[in-house]
Amino acid sequence: MATKASDVLQVDDSKSNHADAPPPYNSILTSTLSTKFVRHRPSSVFSFMNIKQKISNFLAHSTPSKDTISTSVSPADSVQCLKHTTVLSRIRDIVSIPDITSSDVALIVDECAASLSVAEFSDLLQSPNIEGHTALYWAIVNKRREALSAFAVFITKFSSICSSDLRFACMATHDQALFAQLGLGYSDAKDEPLRRSLGCSPDDVQVHEGDGLGENQFIACIRIRMFRRRLHITQDLGVEFVAGGRIWILRFYMGPDGRWRIGLSLSQPSFPARPNAKLLIEAHTKPGCTTPPQGLVMIYENAKLLVPGGSKKYTNLSNFVNIFWSLSDWFLYDNTIYTDSDGTLHAKLEITLG
Repeated sequence: MATKASDVLQVDDSKSNHADAPPPYNSILTSTLSTKFVRHRPSSVFSFMNIKQKISNFLAHSTPSKDTISTSVSPADSVQCLKHTTVLSRIRDIVSIPDITSSDVALIVDECAASLSVAEFSDLLQSPNIEGHTALYWAIVNKRREALSAFAVFITKFSSICSSDLRFACMATHDQALFAQLGLGYSDAKDEPLRRSLGCSPDDVQVHEGDGLGENQFIACIRIRMFRRRLHITQDLGVEFVAGGRIWILRFYMGPDGRWRIGLSLSQPSFPARPNAKLLIEAHTKPGCTTPPQGLVMIYENAKLLVPGGSKKYTNLSNFVNIFWSLSDWFLYDNTIYTDSDGTLHAKLEITLG
Protein backbone atom coordinates (compact mmCIF):
# COMPACT_ATOMS: atom_id res chain seq x y z
CA MET A 1 0.00 0.00 0.00
CA ALA A 2 1.08 3.57 -0.41
CA THR A 3 2.82 5.10 2.58
CA LYS A 4 2.12 8.70 3.51
CA ALA A 5 5.10 10.94 3.15
CA SER A 6 4.45 12.58 6.49
CA ASP A 7 4.82 9.20 8.17
CA VAL A 8 8.23 8.47 6.76
CA LEU A 9 10.00 11.73 6.06
CA GLN A 10 12.87 12.92 8.21
CA VAL A 11 15.99 14.94 7.52
CA ASP A 12 19.37 14.00 8.89
CA ASP A 13 22.19 16.52 9.21
CA SER A 14 24.74 13.98 10.39
CA LYS A 15 27.25 12.41 8.07
CA SER A 16 26.89 8.75 7.18
CA ASN A 17 29.85 6.39 7.38
CA HIS A 18 30.14 6.37 3.63
CA ALA A 19 30.02 10.11 3.13
CA ASP A 20 33.47 10.86 4.57
CA ALA A 21 35.53 9.29 1.84
CA PRO A 22 35.21 8.58 -1.85
CA PRO A 23 33.96 5.05 -2.56
CA PRO A 24 36.33 2.32 -3.78
CA TYR A 25 36.22 1.43 -7.42
CA ASN A 26 36.26 -1.75 -9.49
CA SER A 27 38.66 -2.79 -12.20
CA ILE A 28 37.67 -2.36 -15.84
CA LEU A 29 35.54 -5.44 -16.47
CA THR A 30 33.38 -4.35 -19.37
CA SER A 31 33.79 -6.00 -22.69
CA THR A 32 32.26 -3.03 -24.46
CA LEU A 33 35.44 -1.03 -24.07
CA SER A 34 37.69 -3.90 -24.94
CA THR A 35 37.20 -7.61 -25.41
CA LYS A 36 40.86 -8.30 -24.73
CA PHE A 37 43.59 -6.92 -22.55
CA VAL A 38 46.47 -8.00 -24.73
CA ARG A 39 46.87 -6.56 -28.19
CA HIS A 40 49.49 -7.13 -30.87
CA ARG A 41 51.79 -4.14 -30.92
CA PRO A 42 53.29 -3.24 -34.29
CA SER A 43 56.75 -1.75 -34.47
CA SER A 44 56.84 1.85 -33.34
CA VAL A 45 56.54 4.66 -35.86
CA PHE A 46 58.85 6.72 -33.70
CA SER A 47 62.31 6.69 -35.19
CA PHE A 48 64.45 6.07 -32.18
CA MET A 49 67.54 5.97 -34.35
CA ASN A 50 66.87 9.64 -35.00
CA ILE A 51 66.19 10.22 -31.34
CA LYS A 52 69.47 8.61 -30.36
CA GLN A 53 71.26 10.66 -32.98
CA LYS A 54 69.78 13.84 -31.53
CA ILE A 55 70.93 12.84 -28.06
CA SER A 56 74.42 12.04 -29.35
CA ASN A 57 74.64 15.41 -31.09
CA PHE A 58 73.48 17.15 -27.94
CA LEU A 59 76.06 15.37 -25.81
CA ALA A 60 78.83 16.07 -28.32
CA HIS A 61 78.26 19.82 -28.03
CA SER A 62 77.60 19.85 -24.29
CA THR A 63 80.64 18.39 -22.52
CA PRO A 64 80.13 18.78 -18.77
CA SER A 65 82.81 20.15 -16.49
CA LYS A 66 84.47 18.09 -13.79
CA ASP A 67 82.40 19.90 -11.18
CA THR A 68 79.08 18.99 -12.79
CA ILE A 69 79.78 15.57 -14.30
CA SER A 70 78.48 13.74 -11.21
CA THR A 71 75.03 15.30 -11.63
CA SER A 72 74.78 15.02 -15.42
CA VAL A 73 71.94 13.00 -16.94
CA SER A 74 73.10 9.82 -18.60
CA PRO A 75 72.44 9.27 -22.31
CA ALA A 76 70.09 6.37 -21.43
CA ASP A 77 68.04 8.58 -19.11
CA SER A 78 67.91 11.31 -21.73
CA VAL A 79 66.60 8.88 -24.33
CA GLN A 80 63.97 7.60 -21.88
CA CYS A 81 62.90 11.14 -21.02
CA LEU A 82 62.56 11.98 -24.70
CA LYS A 83 60.48 8.84 -25.23
CA HIS A 84 58.08 9.91 -22.49
CA THR A 85 57.82 13.42 -23.89
CA THR A 86 57.17 12.14 -27.41
CA VAL A 87 54.56 9.61 -26.29
CA LEU A 88 52.76 12.19 -24.15
CA SER A 89 52.68 14.58 -27.09
CA ARG A 90 51.08 11.93 -29.30
CA ILE A 91 48.54 11.02 -26.60
CA ARG A 92 47.66 14.68 -26.18
CA ASP A 93 47.04 14.91 -29.93
CA ILE A 94 44.75 11.87 -29.85
CA VAL A 95 42.45 13.35 -27.21
CA SER A 96 42.48 16.94 -28.46
CA ILE A 97 42.98 17.17 -32.23
CA PRO A 98 39.61 16.68 -33.97
CA ASP A 99 40.84 15.42 -37.35
CA ILE A 100 42.52 12.18 -36.19
CA THR A 101 40.52 9.35 -37.73
CA SER A 102 39.14 6.52 -35.62
CA SER A 103 41.10 3.93 -37.58
CA ASP A 104 44.37 5.67 -36.74
CA VAL A 105 43.76 5.96 -33.00
CA ALA A 106 44.32 2.33 -32.01
CA LEU A 107 47.43 2.10 -34.20
CA ILE A 108 48.96 5.23 -32.71
CA VAL A 109 48.18 4.09 -29.16
CA ASP A 110 49.80 0.71 -29.82
CA GLU A 111 52.87 2.43 -31.25
CA CYS A 112 53.10 4.65 -28.17
CA ALA A 113 52.74 1.64 -25.88
CA ALA A 114 55.52 -0.19 -27.71
CA SER A 115 57.90 2.63 -26.77
CA LEU A 116 57.48 2.13 -23.01
CA SER A 117 56.99 -0.70 -20.58
CA VAL A 118 53.39 -1.66 -19.82
CA ALA A 119 53.65 -0.17 -16.32
CA GLU A 120 55.15 3.08 -17.62
CA PHE A 121 52.50 3.50 -20.28
CA SER A 122 49.66 2.72 -17.87
CA ASP A 123 51.06 5.23 -15.38
CA LEU A 124 51.39 7.89 -18.10
CA LEU A 125 47.76 7.44 -19.14
CA GLN A 126 46.54 7.71 -15.54
CA SER A 127 48.64 10.71 -14.49
CA PRO A 128 47.14 14.25 -14.56
CA ASN A 129 49.71 15.43 -17.10
CA ILE A 130 47.42 17.15 -19.66
CA GLU A 131 46.15 20.48 -18.32
CA GLY A 132 45.81 18.97 -14.85
CA HIS A 133 43.79 15.95 -15.98
CA THR A 134 44.45 12.45 -17.27
CA ALA A 135 44.34 11.40 -20.90
CA LEU A 136 41.27 9.30 -20.10
CA TYR A 137 39.47 12.34 -18.71
CA TRP A 138 40.02 14.26 -21.95
CA ALA A 139 38.96 11.24 -24.01
CA ILE A 140 35.60 11.33 -22.19
CA VAL A 141 35.10 15.09 -22.14
CA ASN A 142 36.07 15.49 -25.81
CA LYS A 143 33.96 12.46 -26.77
CA ARG A 144 36.86 10.38 -28.11
CA ARG A 145 35.37 7.02 -27.26
CA GLU A 146 37.69 5.14 -29.61
CA ALA A 147 40.66 6.62 -27.74
CA LEU A 148 39.18 5.58 -24.39
CA SER A 149 38.74 2.04 -25.70
CA ALA A 150 42.34 1.94 -26.93
CA PHE A 151 43.70 3.28 -23.62
CA ALA A 152 41.66 0.77 -21.60
CA VAL A 153 43.55 -2.14 -23.17
CA PHE A 154 46.63 -1.17 -21.18
CA ILE A 155 45.00 -0.55 -17.79
CA THR A 156 43.95 -3.44 -15.59
CA LYS A 157 42.88 -1.31 -12.62
CA PHE A 158 42.36 2.41 -12.24
CA SER A 159 44.55 4.30 -9.79
CA SER A 160 42.72 6.35 -7.17
CA ILE A 161 43.76 9.58 -8.90
CA CYS A 162 42.50 8.32 -12.25
CA SER A 163 39.24 7.05 -10.74
CA SER A 164 38.50 10.46 -9.24
CA ASP A 165 39.29 12.11 -12.56
CA LEU A 166 36.99 9.73 -14.44
CA ARG A 167 34.17 10.33 -11.98
CA PHE A 168 34.57 14.05 -12.60
CA ALA A 169 34.52 13.49 -16.37
CA CYS A 170 31.34 11.36 -16.27
CA MET A 171 29.68 13.91 -14.02
CA ALA A 172 30.65 16.79 -16.33
CA THR A 173 29.26 14.97 -19.38
CA HIS A 174 26.12 13.60 -17.63
CA ASP A 175 27.18 10.10 -18.73
CA GLN A 176 25.59 7.56 -16.38
CA ALA A 177 26.02 4.73 -18.91
CA LEU A 178 29.80 5.18 -19.04
CA PHE A 179 29.96 5.72 -15.26
CA ALA A 180 28.41 2.27 -14.78
CA GLN A 181 30.37 0.70 -17.63
CA LEU A 182 33.69 1.71 -16.08
CA GLY A 183 32.64 0.48 -12.63
CA LEU A 184 33.12 3.88 -10.99
CA GLY A 185 30.17 3.72 -8.62
CA TYR A 186 29.81 2.97 -4.93
CA SER A 187 31.06 -0.45 -3.94
CA ASP A 188 30.75 -1.74 -0.39
CA ALA A 189 33.59 -3.90 0.91
CA LYS A 190 31.10 -6.48 2.19
CA ASP A 191 28.53 -6.40 -0.57
CA GLU A 192 30.80 -6.67 -3.59
CA PRO A 193 32.31 -10.11 -2.76
CA LEU A 194 28.88 -11.24 -1.53
CA ARG A 195 27.25 -10.29 -4.82
CA ARG A 196 29.89 -12.23 -6.75
CA SER A 197 29.54 -15.31 -4.54
CA LEU A 198 25.75 -15.23 -5.04
CA GLY A 199 26.19 -15.00 -8.81
CA CYS A 200 24.23 -11.77 -8.67
CA SER A 201 24.40 -9.43 -11.66
CA PRO A 202 25.36 -5.79 -11.02
CA ASP A 203 22.61 -3.42 -9.99
CA ASP A 204 21.27 -1.20 -12.74
CA VAL A 205 20.38 2.49 -12.96
CA GLN A 206 18.82 4.10 -16.02
CA VAL A 207 18.74 7.90 -15.95
CA HIS A 208 16.29 9.92 -18.03
CA GLU A 209 16.96 13.60 -18.69
CA GLY A 210 15.37 15.81 -21.33
CA ASP A 211 12.65 14.13 -23.41
CA GLY A 212 9.96 16.44 -22.08
CA LEU A 213 11.50 16.89 -18.63
CA GLY A 214 12.65 20.31 -17.50
CA GLU A 215 16.32 21.28 -17.54
CA ASN A 216 16.43 20.90 -13.77
CA GLN A 217 14.64 17.54 -13.67
CA PHE A 218 15.64 13.89 -14.02
CA ILE A 219 14.23 10.44 -13.33
CA ALA A 220 16.42 7.54 -12.17
CA CYS A 221 15.01 4.00 -12.56
CA ILE A 222 16.88 1.76 -10.13
CA ARG A 223 17.08 -2.05 -10.00
CA ILE A 224 18.73 -3.64 -6.95
CA ARG A 225 19.04 -7.39 -7.47
CA MET A 226 18.70 -10.02 -4.71
CA PHE A 227 17.77 -7.06 -2.56
CA ARG A 228 16.42 -8.76 0.57
CA ARG A 229 19.13 -11.41 0.78
CA ARG A 230 21.98 -8.94 0.37
CA LEU A 231 20.53 -6.41 2.82
CA HIS A 232 19.99 -9.13 5.43
CA ILE A 233 23.70 -9.94 5.35
CA THR A 234 25.35 -6.54 4.85
CA GLN A 235 22.72 -4.28 6.53
CA ASP A 236 23.89 -1.53 4.18
CA LEU A 237 23.12 -1.52 0.47
CA GLY A 238 23.63 1.39 -1.89
CA VAL A 239 23.79 2.37 -5.53
CA GLU A 240 25.54 5.39 -6.99
CA PHE A 241 24.69 7.11 -10.26
CA VAL A 242 25.25 10.24 -12.36
CA ALA A 243 22.31 12.59 -13.00
CA GLY A 244 21.71 16.31 -13.16
CA GLY A 245 25.43 17.03 -13.45
CA ARG A 246 26.09 15.41 -10.06
CA ILE A 247 26.81 12.02 -8.50
CA TRP A 248 24.05 10.73 -6.22
CA ILE A 249 23.85 7.74 -3.90
CA LEU A 250 20.69 5.98 -2.72
CA ARG A 251 21.27 3.76 0.32
CA PHE A 252 19.28 1.30 2.41
CA TYR A 253 20.77 1.01 5.89
CA MET A 254 20.05 0.65 9.61
CA GLY A 255 19.90 4.01 11.39
CA PRO A 256 21.21 4.73 14.89
CA ASP A 257 17.61 4.65 16.15
CA GLY A 258 17.32 0.98 15.16
CA ARG A 259 15.00 1.67 12.22
CA TRP A 260 15.69 1.00 8.58
CA ARG A 261 16.28 4.03 6.38
CA ILE A 262 16.52 5.00 2.75
CA GLY A 263 19.08 7.76 2.41
CA LEU A 264 19.71 10.13 -0.49
CA SER A 265 22.97 12.06 -0.64
CA LEU A 266 25.56 13.58 -2.96
CA SER A 267 29.02 12.13 -3.54
CA GLN A 268 32.28 13.88 -4.29
CA PRO A 269 33.08 15.80 -6.44
CA SER A 270 29.46 16.97 -6.83
CA PHE A 271 28.26 20.53 -6.46
CA PRO A 272 25.60 21.25 -3.79
CA ALA A 273 21.94 20.96 -4.79
CA ARG A 274 18.48 21.86 -3.52
CA PRO A 275 16.44 18.78 -4.47
CA ASN A 276 12.73 18.15 -4.30
CA ALA A 277 12.52 14.36 -4.37
CA LYS A 278 9.84 11.75 -4.95
CA LEU A 279 10.81 8.11 -4.44
CA LEU A 280 8.54 5.26 -5.52
CA ILE A 281 9.20 1.66 -4.45
CA GLU A 282 7.19 -0.42 -6.90
CA ALA A 283 4.82 -3.12 -5.66
CA HIS A 284 4.31 -6.46 -7.41
CA THR A 285 1.26 -8.70 -7.55
CA LYS A 286 1.81 -12.00 -5.73
CA PRO A 287 0.11 -15.32 -6.59
CA GLY A 288 -3.44 -15.44 -5.33
CA CYS A 289 -3.75 -11.66 -5.06
CA THR A 290 -6.68 -10.23 -7.03
CA THR A 291 -6.19 -6.54 -6.21
CA PRO A 292 -3.14 -4.82 -7.71
CA PRO A 293 -1.01 -3.52 -4.82
CA GLN A 294 0.07 0.09 -4.53
CA GLY A 295 3.67 1.14 -4.41
CA LEU A 296 5.36 2.89 -1.51
CA VAL A 297 5.73 6.64 -2.13
CA MET A 298 8.09 8.94 -0.22
CA ILE A 299 8.40 12.67 -0.81
CA TYR A 300 10.88 15.36 0.23
CA GLU A 301 9.91 18.94 -0.56
CA ASN A 302 11.94 21.15 1.77
CA ALA A 303 14.50 21.98 -0.92
CA LYS A 304 17.21 22.64 1.65
CA LEU A 305 20.81 22.77 0.54
CA LEU A 306 22.28 19.27 0.18
CA VAL A 307 26.09 19.13 0.10
CA PRO A 308 28.43 16.24 -0.76
CA GLY A 309 29.72 14.30 2.22
CA GLY A 310 33.26 14.98 3.33
CA SER A 311 33.35 18.45 1.82
CA LYS A 312 35.17 21.18 3.76
CA LYS A 313 33.85 23.96 1.54
CA TYR A 314 30.33 24.08 2.96
CA THR A 315 30.23 24.47 6.73
CA ASN A 316 26.93 26.33 7.17
CA LEU A 317 24.90 24.61 9.87
CA SER A 318 21.77 24.77 7.71
CA ASN A 319 23.36 22.47 5.14
CA PHE A 320 22.54 18.76 5.01
CA VAL A 321 24.66 15.83 3.84
CA ASN A 322 21.89 13.22 3.89
CA ILE A 323 18.12 13.11 3.39
CA PHE A 324 16.46 9.98 4.70
CA TRP A 325 13.08 8.29 5.01
CA SER A 326 12.43 5.87 7.90
CA LEU A 327 10.90 2.49 7.06
CA SER A 328 9.23 -0.46 8.70
CA ASP A 329 10.59 -4.01 8.26
CA TRP A 330 8.57 -4.78 5.11
CA PHE A 331 11.58 -5.88 3.08
CA LEU A 332 12.53 -8.51 5.65
CA TYR A 333 9.39 -10.53 4.92
CA ASP A 334 9.64 -13.51 2.58
CA ASN A 335 6.41 -12.58 0.82
CA THR A 336 7.01 -8.84 0.55
CA ILE A 337 5.21 -7.20 -2.35
CA TYR A 338 8.08 -4.74 -2.88
CA THR A 339 10.38 -7.16 -4.69
CA ASP A 340 9.61 -9.11 -7.84
CA SER A 341 9.74 -12.89 -8.28
CA ASP A 342 13.53 -12.73 -8.73
CA GLY A 343 14.03 -10.74 -5.54
CA THR A 344 14.79 -7.48 -7.38
CA LEU A 345 13.70 -4.16 -5.90
CA HIS A 346 12.41 -1.66 -8.47
CA ALA A 347 12.55 2.02 -7.52
CA LYS A 348 11.94 5.26 -9.37
CA LEU A 349 13.50 8.48 -8.10
CA GLU A 350 12.20 11.77 -9.49
CA ILE A 351 14.27 14.87 -8.72
CA THR A 352 13.56 18.53 -9.39
CA LEU A 353 16.46 20.82 -8.54
CA GLY A 354 15.56 24.15 -6.95
